[in-house]
Amino acid sequence: MSRFLFVLAFVVCSGTLHAQKAYKAPADALRQLKKVEQAMIDLDWNESRSLSDRLVKRYPEWIEAWKIRAEVYQGSGDIKNSEIALRHLVRLDSLAYPEAYRWIAEWSFQRGDYSVASVNMKKYLGSVSDTAGLPYSVRILRSSIRFAIQQTTKESVTKPEKLAGPINTDQDEYFPSLSVDGSTLVFTRQTKGEGIPTEDLLYTFYRDSGYVKPELFPYPINTSGNEGTQSLSQDGRVMFFTACNRPDTKGGCDLYYCIKTGDQWSEPVNLGYPVNTRYWESTPFLTQDGKRLLFASNRPGGSGGMDIWQVSLMPDRSWSKLVNLGSPVNTPLDERSPIMLVDGKTLFFTSNGHVGMGGFDLYKYVMDKQRGTHQPENLGYMVNTHGDEDALTVDAGHNLGLFTSNRDTLNGKDIYQIDMSRYIPKRTVFTLSGIVRDRKSGLPVGASIEVQPHGDTLVSRVEADPVTGEFLMGISERPSYRIGASHTGYLPYSQFFENDTLLWNEKVEYLIEMEPVQAGAAIVLQNIFFDFNSYELLPGSGQDLESVIALFQQNPGITVEVSGHTDNTGTDEYNLVLSRKRAEAVVKYLISRGISATQLSAKGYGRTNPRSTNESEEGRALNRRTELKILSVR
Repeated sequence: MSRFLFVLAFVVCSGTLHAQKAYKAPADALRQLKKVEQAMIDLDWNESRSLSDRLVKRYPEWIEAWKIRAEVYQGSGDIKNSEIALRHLVRLDSLAYPEAYRWIAEWSFQRGDYSVASVNMKKYLGSVSDTAGLPYSVRILRSSIRFAIQQTTKESVTKPEKLAGPINTDQDEYFPSLSVDGSTLVFTRQTKGEGIPTEDLLYTFYRDSGYVKPELFPYPINTSGNEGTQSLSQDGRVMFFTACNRPDTKGGCDLYYCIKTGDQWSEPVNLGYPVNTRYWESTPFLTQDGKRLLFASNRPGGSGGMDIWQVSLMPDRSWSKLVNLGSPVNTPLDERSPIMLVDGKTLFFTSNGHVGMGGFDLYKYVMDKQRGTHQPENLGYMVNTHGDEDALTVDAGHNLGLFTSNRDTLNGKDIYQIDMSRYIPKRTVFTLSGIVRDRKSGLPVGASIEVQPHGDTLVSRVEADPVTGEFLMGISERPSYRIGASHTGYLPYSQFFENDTLLWNEKVEYLIEMEPVQAGAAIVLQNIFFDFNSYELLPGSGQDLESVIALFQQNPGITVEVSGHTDNTGTDEYNLVLSRKRAEAVVKYLISRGISATQLSAKGYGRTNPRSTNESEEGRALNRRTELKILSVR
């Protein structure tokens, strides 16, 4: 029979450990021991406990009696009585079963009794001849005991508090998720009453100085089954969550998503394969570009236990092949609850496989090649405790962090808040919100919005609400940005702006007016760049050119004119030639990407069609431009 606790090996060691004189168990004791073992095999824990209790009462000097009692209580989940049995065992013979010290050390550590854990770990290690060959879990426990003692002997600068307001109750609340500006909060509540506890999703909004009374999501998001471990997209309009045992699940628990339009949520959709499998999937998170999904799964092929995986959304809306985040994030134990900040490289996650305070802890890892390989950073005491801390969520300003903890043993799991400035000292993110509307009718447009820092590959992407036209997103602090919008039936929108005001404003409001596709409609391609006196396209022009290609794909019957314009610097002849060659450079690029030459024409207007005065630098900058005009629509 396999045992829960011990390696059946006699280990000789020195020091204060002592061996029991030989104890010959009578035949009746061995028969009773076999009965206990058989009850354990049958998973009859009530009978196992009763038999093992009688066994130690009748044979209190027999090590095997205390050993089987420790196994019975550990197997039935009663760690307190299992540890009592182990302590009796080592008092009888401290040499025979040194693994007892390991378990006493682990359980002492898990309840936050770090000094006792340290003493027992030292006794255990004193019995081991090859510490290099210790299992991963023991090596992590040894390092974690040292770390916890160090952490608790210094003053903490971060002291979490329970989130005020109507969120926390006498039930369990956990897995908070914030929109990028912190205005929307979604979380899971487990209701304990008669029968089996159930998990449901709730939402609330920040009003004036706090969150208002939360409400349950309607059916079919919430059902009679369990729903939880959700996360919101940055604008709060898309929610990914875990649901278990639904008719369309691939395994026990799968990942789903739903979309909010106006004030209505869509019916949940199963993400399907390869995200969902017959294994366990949970704790999803969508990155700010809307293209990558991080989540936890215990499927094969990882580092062990629950791992964090990543999958990308392809242009045809299918999911790419999965990628395991690997070491040093994933370990042989469990990792889950990933979130990625708007900077695209700062990852926070939960783990019980790294050096920590006990149970599950919160960690930070910066995915930056310049930093090389480094270990995740434990957020430290008192954010982390000997209990379980999980599911960190952060607002865009990086001032507020919410997470789950069960440190309050009377009230169970609750949501706590912390000041994140210690972990993200520089405010590097701002929120951009606004409305997209039809320039002619003024009606809302559900356009796709992208903001990209100039010269950077990092993109923040959301879809505007088709009912209201509203959008919300986070953007990383950079010197300048391109903001683009696209929607079927409209010319692409593009603007370039500096961040002078963003340096001093946390939230920026923006209005986007889109031009319907029709003959005579024209737009300025704001982010087409050339060097001075040059007609060679610069790399920063790529996003605008891609939006023009998408326009042709959505409207295959259009013909357009690409025109170049200059200011009044230089001669008329020179400006006409330069503007024509710049327009031709754009047309040449579009043809190289598969657009038919019959749909394209290029023309240079030089300085003949100014948009503003040439008497100021601002005016001349407006006059230097590339335009796109619809000639016909079929």
